Amino acid sequence: MRLILTFQKPEDSLKLKSAYYLIENLDNNYSIQQSLVDSLDNPIEINIYDFPDISSIKQKRDSIEKVVGRLSYKADSIWLDFKNISPDFLINHIKTSYDIWNSSLFENSYDFNTFCNYILPYRVSNEEIENYTDNFQDKYGHLLDGNKNQKEIAILLNDEINSSITYDERIVYNPNVQSIELTEENKSGDLRDINIYKIKALRSLGIAAAMDYTPFFADSILGYYSTTVILPNKEKIYLKNSDDNTNPYQPIKTAKVYRRIHGNNPVGLFTTKEKSTHTPPFLGDYNYIDVSNEYIATKSINIQLVDTSQFVYLAVFNDNEWKPIEWAVLTDDSTAIFTNMGIGVRYRPVKVSEEAVIPMGKEFILSY
Repeated sequence: MRLILTFQKPEDSLKLKSAYYLIENLDNNYSIQQSLVDSLDNPIEINIYDFPDISSIKQKRDSIEKVVGRLSYKADSIWLDFKNISPDFLINHIKTSYDIWNSSLFENSYDFNTFCNYILPYRVSNEEIENYTDNFQDKYGHLLDGNKNQKEIAILLNDEINSSITYDERIVYNPNVQSIELTEENKSGDLRDINIYKIKALRSLGIAAAMDYTPFFADSILGYYSTTVILPNKEKIYLKNSDDNTNPYQPIKTAKVYRRIHGNNPVGLFTTKEKSTHTPPFLGDYNYIDVSNEYIATKSINIQLVDTSQFVYLAVFNDNEWKPIEWAVLTDDSTAIFTNMGIGVRYRPVKVSEEAVIPMGKEFILSY
């Protein structure tokens, strides 16, 4: 209530709307801390910095799995935003974000809807909540000098971050997002850490940005994260990571590209399912939108599957396992409709339990 009462003056009407936007989405967002456990939920300690590269970490994990069974990540703590974010934090964040947007020196400014979706949010993913705006304004505020537009500043900021923070593939095996402080201290991160860092820096300068990603590449290992800048005219620019020489979302190996959002996606799995229903990582744990068509050629496919499961999935083969990449509701006539699937990719229909991914049909390559 104090949050709402803070913005009752007529001149604060848009701040009030900003407050309502954040309040409406408090129960959709949370922070999570996970740890590595064996098949009996016993904790497994692996210090990734004791190993020279990602291959040696994988070899260590494989050797442990031969003894104790399959390793997985388990949530140790989940902090729901509606329970754990204070009114003071939201009041200060709204005031700061609004002032950045309202006092923008850019010739072309963002509309309020874009501000709410891609500048105002205080988080990008499921990282721990932190105050970051002052830090980034101090570090990158010099980029606002001169008569530069949002696109020019975003490219300059991206270049600065790529030159100062390096990609460390070992950190892929850290399930938790690094804090801004730790990323700056280590001068390294995995792609998720680095792109969260970029997005918060961009938003701190009044530039709308979001994180795009593919959870798993097909017939490969790992996935990918990148930063998309939204310009006032709705044009989008896709910022390169330091290792990018070409478009990382290549045809044949890219099945899906998603964009994390702070607000609710009414047709997403996170919204559609019961909260207690087990769903695969990346698909049913938070809100996102499908932006595959911005990157790759796609088509939809209908598959007949005889099963009693409410949800079924298409999986790609990644790191020697079939990993779900898209979901569908199994209709009364046993049809699953998967939309905007990457063409040329090898898929297999599957269902999931808490213990396993279970094949439901033969693998196939989706052709034009």
